[in-house]
Amino acid sequence: SQIDEYEAFEDRGVDTKVPEGYKKIRVHMVYDIKHDGRHKARLVADGHLTDVPLESVYSSVVSLRAIRLVTFLAELNALDLWGTDIGNAYLESYTKEKVCITAGDEFGERKGHLLIIRKALYGLRSSGARWHDRFHDVLREMGWTPCKMEPDVWMKRVDDHYEYIATYVDDLMIASKNPKAITDELMDRFHFKLKGTG
Repeated sequence: SQIDEYEAFEDRGVDTKVPEGYKKIRVHMVYDIKHDGRHKARLVADGHLTDVPLESVYSSVVSLRAIRLVTFLAELNALDLWGTDIGNAYLESYTKEKVCITAGDEFGERKGHLLIIRKALYGLRSSGARWHDRFHDVLREMGWTPCKMEPDVWMKRVDDHYEYIATYVDDLMIASKNPKAITDELMDRFHFKLKGTG
């Protein structure tokens, strides 16, 4: 249902040829039981079957040194320090890879349909970089600027102080006098589903 909610595939129907320039791959399910007892299932693309991209697929993450610095700045400036996780983050971005699958049993009535992968599914080679680019565009649109020395720490001047967001893939550390306003904007304006916020 989440795959459909995020419109991860374009359905081309049954007995459809693979479009020119596209590569047919497979997907599989990964199941996990979280430390709190929740059961999780994730559809993962077999990205190892694709060619190695010519463009960079590197996606940086905030350093431990930067996390310590943001924590220190929060304490020094009496900022609240919040954490949050963006749910299904990769599905919030589009893939540039030209890949498709033939739907299996797990797709129900669509079994046998040719599905073009539109979203950056876990497992594709460039999905991390696509999400990284997407979220950086969102932060820029919200008025944040990346730090020159630590590009995964974002800064924004608010009145007489700066506020900060440190990004680690889909996990955020927010140092702000009003972190709820930031998380509300991420949910209301950009429709991100946040988890573990506070």
